Amino acid sequence: MRVLSFRRSVGTVLSNRNLMVITLSQSLGMFATFLWRPFWGLYLLELGASKGILGALSSLQALSTLLLQFPGGMLADRYGRRKVILISALFGFIPPLIFRFSTHWTMLIPGIFAYSLSSIAIPARSALIAESLSDESRATGFGAYSMATYLFIVAAYPFGGYIQDNMGVIEASHLGFIASFLVLVPSIILQWRYIVETRGEASLSRLGVRESLGKLRGAPREIWKLILVAVLSSFGFQIFWSFVVVYCTEELGMTKMQWSIASIVANFIGAMFMIPSGFLSDRARRKPYIILSQALVSFTSLGFVLSTGFQSLVVTRLIGGIGEGLGGNVMGSMGGPVWNALVNEVAPADYRGSVLGMMGTLTGFIVTPAPILGGYLYETFSPQTPFYASFAIGITGCLLFTLFVKESPREEAPQADLG
Repeated sequence: MRVLSFRRSVGTVLSNRNLMVITLSQSLGMFATFLWRPFWGLYLLELGASKGILGALSSLQALSTLLLQFPGGMLADRYGRRKVILISALFGFIPPLIFRFSTHWTMLIPGIFAYSLSSIAIPARSALIAESLSDESRATGFGAYSMATYLFIVAAYPFGGYIQDNMGVIEASHLGFIASFLVLVPSIILQWRYIVETRGEASLSRLGVRESLGKLRGAPREIWKLILVAVLSSFGFQIFWSFVVVYCTEELGMTKMQWSIASIVANFIGAMFMIPSGFLSDRARRKPYIILSQALVSFTSLGFVLSTGFQSLVVTRLIGGIGEGLGGNVMGSMGGPVWNALVNEVAPADYRGSVLGMMGTLTGFIVTPAPILGGYLYETFSPQTPFYASFAIGITGCLLFTLFVKESPREEAPQADLG
């Protein structure tokens, strides 16, 4: 493996056309989404949902989003990454319109199902990035992608918090939905004109569903271990995350702008770690970064319970941001850059999309009850109970990864050249 300096490795990544197109289009989408997404729970409550219903709708959204990843991965292997990404982007026009014109929480359900259709591109995007980059820059590339999207999220948070505090939850969320609709136009144009397919006609899969499932049964053992860790990590995240903004505003008495500021700090710090941690894992091993990342994110759950106000919450979010920045956490359908690099290296190249989709779908199916359970724990026992449960589940996944997942050595780890 060639040893690239930090500057040269980053330069190689930033000159990659596919990575830059996906990064820019996704970053625009993240900016618009995070004008309203952090306050989604408050929007549901305003439309008449209880906290139990909030958990149920979060489960429905997670399930409908993740169940389509396996079909999306198979389609990406069969028809190519580019086509699946473009079709998925077109489906993205539907949910913001439904969310905008809903007047009761029950009217959001079709939008949640429509939102899931855009998830068919998740395996295709991950595979496209992995196949566009060489071994010595793969995690750096995923880090650059994650860093850019996080920075756009950071930019969105103060706008979202400001309009929520000044316009009210309903009107501010409506404005965010309109922004999500509008940014799809330049995103689709960028992807249509500039994405280059990474799989030639001869390498496209011709297997049917039954044959593909049969092939997946013979997937490497490490894939199944990674799925178990992803399930535990995601379950731990989903059991409390739907209620975080509700907990912070109702139990800790913070304003929406204060929540936004704490989130800005976390996301900015996380973004600053992503390229360096990806680069260092490219030079050495992925596993240590994943272990530390998952441990810090798990301990963050306890931080919310221990927080007594704004300053302590900022510290909690700061620790979580560092954990996310190290790139080894898994939250629902999304993994950090170092995690994504490891998974793409373990997945066989000839059916990588199907493997990535299978991981997302299995994880989503098993994790579906997590927000419902979180809502039950929140209302039946105490608002703090889902956070304790999250820590216990997340740290268990971290320990299992530490003890049982083996990373195949790529080569003798070279010294990182930070020049």
